[in-house]
Amino acid sequence: MFGSYRSRTFQICVSMVALVLVFALMLSCTDGLYIHTVQTFQDLRQQVQKGHAVAFTAILSKHTVVSSKAIVKYDHILSNVGGAYHPSTGIFTAPYKGIYSISCSLLSETSNGVNLQITKNGAKMSILYSAPSTYPHAGQTLQLLLNKGDKIWIQNYKAKEAKLHDYSAYNVFSGALITRL
Repeated sequence: MFGSYRSRTFQICVSMVALVLVFALMLSCTDGLYIHTVQTFQDLRQQVQKGHAVAFTAILSKHTVVSSKAIVKYDHILSNVGGAYHPSTGIFTAPYKGIYSISCSLLSETSNGVNLQITKNGAKMSILYSAPSTYPHAGQTLQLLLNKGDKIWIQNYKAKEAKLHDYSAYNVFSGALITRL
């Protein structure tokens, strides 16, 4: 009778020790996850404080005519965090290697159809189209892996003038760094 009692007591003690170890392991995992989450938010805050944030939005302030194959120069800057968009050239230059979200919207004059090309270092990434005789609004958003120094711009895709309709509202070029790599 005492042997089975000791055996049962031993089993209970082993079970309790195992339970305590599992609980301790769970706490350390939870603590590790909490610490990782806090560190991630601190790292993001430090990046913003150190000037690592990148985001811009530029629009056309007036009706604009863009020559054949020319770059559209969005002249009214709504935001330019990091200073990577240059309104004098219409070019965004990636300051860091990372994944960026790049967007463009287009509204043409009713007298002409317009094709605008989202361009990366001279290579076509995407084309937007706005048909003549109506006011169709086109838009495109791309997530692109960019290296430091890569250039993104919007240009007239056609070999004829493009007339863009705007009153500081319709034709937008914007981008933001999603994550650095």
